[in-house]
Amino acid sequence: MSIEETGEALRFDGGMISKNQNNPKANADFTAIVLAGCRPGCDPVAQAFGEKYKALVPMVGQPMICHVVSTLDSSDFIKKIIVVFECETTLLDTCPEFEELPGGTDMQIVSCGKSISASVIAAIQASGENWPYLVTTADHPLLTKEMVDHFCTDAKASKGVSVGMVTRTELEASYPESSRTYLAFRDAELSGANLFAFVSDAAKNAIDFWEHIEQQRKKPWKLFKAFGYKNLFGLLMKRFTVDQAFERASEVLGVDTTVVRLPFAEAAIDVDKPLDHDQVAEILQCRASSIAAYGVPAE
Repeated sequence: MSIEETGEALRFDGGMISKNQNNPKANADFTAIVLAGCRPGCDPVAQAFGEKYKALVPMVGQPMICHVVSTLDSSDFIKKIIVVFECETTLLDTCPEFEELPGGTDMQIVSCGKSISASVIAAIQASGENWPYLVTTADHPLLTKEMVDHFCTDAKASKGVSVGMVTRTELEASYPESSRTYLAFRDAELSGANLFAFVSDAAKNAIDFWEHIEQQRKKPWKLFKAFGYKNLFGLLMKRFTVDQAFERASEVLGVDTTVVRLPFAEAAIDVDKPLDHDQVAEILQCRASSIAAYGVPAE
């Protein structure tokens, strides 16, 4: 591995980069991990746009991942960004602005693992286990500074793991046409927001469990055994409130696990399908028009 030094920036060849050593956000807490790799098989969004990587699909004038990294760079809570991607050269050639982020946030690129959990573990190890961590995905271009700041503020109160979610009521009030997947509890239906926080090394229990579940995903009986029959049956029958379900999850994982309810409908809208791309592009264009006209994004 060779190292080049130019001014304040350091360049590491061989799978990662790190720069902006004099970080103006030294008091920030979180290291952000952006999952930008490809899942097995053909991604419908990448295929629709003739791209190999969904993260690099254009979205309102720039690759989707640029929207996500720009948002994280703008957050006062994020001190470093780690992008998990297959090819460093391809990413930097497509997104040259990643060489030096305008917000002064350190950035690092690491190679993908064999699974999502393995990629998260690789990113944590590459950064020296510098807790806490925020994990998000490159296909979430609607992510905003307000969403990140709100999530990090609430997640810091947790001792282990936090999951960002949006209620169905919140989402459908603003985007009734948006088709999302919901987890149904006794008191609410929630959709994921692709925001996860691992606050301390106690969260390793959850990551290890996640890796185990990924390996057993094609063996349903082992999944039931891992989560517990009563827990899964209770979820399927909507016997638990949100808080009760997460209390049970904490017992299974061996670490404090909480949900952060986000008051932003767009937090639950990512780009899984070509139709999602159209919707997200329209929302981003509306935001840009509102800023141009009034100086503030559209609500």
